[in-house]
Amino acid sequence: MTDSEARMPRPLSPQRLGAIRRRLLQWYAEHEQPFPWRTAADPYAALVAAVCAQQTQMPRVLTIYERWMQAFPTLHSLAAASDGDALRVWDRAGYPRRALYLRRTAEIVVQEHEGQIPYDESELLQLPGVGPFTAAIVRCFGFQLDSAAIDTNVVRLLGRLLFGDLQPARETRAADIRWAADRLAPAGQPLFWNPAVMDFGAAICSPRPKCAICPLSPLCAARKRFAAGEIAAPVRAQGRFEGSDRQLRGIIMRELRARRTPLQRERLIEHVRDAGESDRERVERALESLIEDGLAQMIEDAIVLGSVRGGSA
Repeated sequence: MTDSEARMPRPLSPQRLGAIRRRLLQWYAEHEQPFPWRTAADPYAALVAAVCAQQTQMPRVLTIYERWMQAFPTLHSLAAASDGDALRVWDRAGYPRRALYLRRTAEIVVQEHEGQIPYDESELLQLPGVGPFTAAIVRCFGFQLDSAAIDTNVVRLLGRLLFGDLQPARETRAADIRWAADRLAPAGQPLFWNPAVMDFGAAICSPRPKCAICPLSPLCAARKRFAAGEIAAPVRAQGRFEGSDRQLRGIIMRELRARRTPLQRERLIEHVRDAGESDRERVERALESLIEDGLAQMIEDAIVLGSVRGGSA
């Protein structure tokens, strides 16, 4: 993608570009968070961290990551595990298909890549559950390669800083964010630049930005709008969890995680209804959706964690 194909931001002179880079890197030097995957130089650790970070706040990511790495310290140990093993370790971390993606990836890497996670972006993107962000994190922290990682915090920061949008998740084109991320990233500093941008977006350029203490404020295209009292409209929040299908699926998963032997389908439905769900048809639909997603499987008239492909131990 060329510069002309993106919506041009406020002029990004060499002086302004250099100032943004210096201020972000200086901020990071003072606020660096020593997450283990950032210093491990281990592609597997980077992969696990990136998958854990998908749709999850960083304080929870560390807990999930540490639990996972304790159970499956190497890619080979994960490849040898079952779906049930992976889902039990994932526990209640949310979006449990991520656990299956990690396990499937481990299998594929062992079988097709001689146990070595690839560093090529196109090969990484072919692995289950690996998108551009996860691929960039693996390349950055696993192989120390230049690869701009874009998460929700980066989108918010770059959309405001360069394009003056208050709610970039809704207002700034993905192509513009990609252009900005690639343009700003200094060559040869992925281990510092990526965490600097992500952490700054989370801590300073948050949904309610801390403009008064922001070192980038004089350089920010959105500064005047915030100073004038404009407010970033919130991104549409996820629906209520209480009473939702997500909660019901979680209750079923909890029952299945608690057992290493098949649970009779009728008994499972009774347990879930005893937990407060009176609508049998709704329980059955939720159970079918878990089976369709590969999070559970039916063996004759019993249910276990995992899929036929992944096993259920």
